[in-house]
Amino acid sequence: MKRFLLVLRWALLTLLVLGIGVLVVAWFVDFRQTDQELAEEFRGQRIRPEVHYYKIANGHDQPRTIRYMETPARTGDSALPVVLFVHGAPSSLSFFNEFFKDTMLLNRAQLVAVDRPGYGYSNFGRVETSVVRQAEFLQPLIDRYRKAPYLMIVGSSYGGSVSARLAMNNPGQVNHVVFVSSALGPGLERTYPISYLVDTPLLRWGIPPLLRLANDEKLAHRQALEAILPDWPKIRANITMLHGQRDDLVYPTNVSFAQEHLVNAKVKQFLLPENRHDIVFNKREYMTEILLDILTRRDVKEGGQVKAMAIK
Repeated sequence: MKRFLLVLRWALLTLLVLGIGVLVVAWFVDFRQTDQELAEEFRGQRIRPEVHYYKIANGHDQPRTIRYMETPARTGDSALPVVLFVHGAPSSLSFFNEFFKDTMLLNRAQLVAVDRPGYGYSNFGRVETSVVRQAEFLQPLIDRYRKAPYLMIVGSSYGGSVSARLAMNNPGQVNHVVFVSSALGPGLERTYPISYLVDTPLLRWGIPPLLRLANDEKLAHRQALEAILPDWPKIRANITMLHGQRDDLVYPTNVSFAQEHLVNAKVKQFLLPENRHDIVFNKREYMTEILLDILTRRDVKEGGQVKAMAIK
């Protein structure tokens, strides 16, 4: 019995030390790059992205500042399609840097990535838990590329929720949405008990801003998704879904939810049996192949309402 209590004590102590260590590191790591760091990241490339900002009114609150990164529209490339990347949480537009280094993708499309409200340099730390409002803040990007011959949105995790809302609001403008490990159905994701614990006034002050942002979004996500539930039939874009069958953070049941509610969209799904919530990191090249295939066949009419495929 004494031995058991000793082991238990050391286990709890180890967990406590690890937890404190994670918090300390999180205060200094915010998963974002300055404009200068981004410029250095892509120095030497033939096609280098440029960083821009815009402001948007926010009712009676202070205006919102949104930062985004885009590859320049080159002379003679007026017919180039646009691919807009929307990240999850906690993250920033830098999450998609490797796509901006892929020469095949760069030659086929104008690439854009955005810091969602509260992340990166889009008013870092200023949370917005409404998916409806987040989409409103990103609407100027849709308007910016309104003349593009083809607009594809790639939404990862929570970014998929915002991408869905953008597609609902712009059925005649958004041509394709790629949902990657996306949280789409209310309640179809894991919320750890510690999320509720750290939201208490006693502990909230000690949580780093980046984790606090993600936690606030997490706790309000069910309600935010319920708010857009009636509008899924408004989506008329083609849909591609990539999801890990072992994803225990955002459950694979989000795929069947989407299939049920995307009644006016053509859906293709790719289920990855060995993957968890790690597709952008561990399947980036495969993701790029799918994006290139969509761009190649964008003018070809696809038949069938739903196509399903499982890959290894």
